[in-house]
Amino acid sequence: MNFLACSSGWVADANGVPVCTGTLVSMSEQEMQSLYGTALTWDHVAELQGEVITLFALVFGFLVLKKLLH
Repeated sequence: MNFLACSSGWVADANGVPVCTGTLVSMSEQEMQSLYGTALTWDHVAELQGEVITLFALVFGFLVLKKLLH
C-alpha cells in the first residue's frame, strides 16, 4: 500500500481544503514506518489497553459520585 505525503507540510486554503506547501511524494508502508520508528509491540498494546481501561473506570466513577452527591 502506498501513501501520499507532503515534503514540507499541509495548510488549509480559504475553503478549508488541505494543500501541500511542498512537493507531493508517494511512500510505501515500510518507508512510512521508518519515519516514525518501530511499531508497537504486543506488550506495549497490552500496557496501553490497561491504562485506557483504568482511565475510563476513574472517569466513570467520578461521574457516578458527582451524580450521587447532587
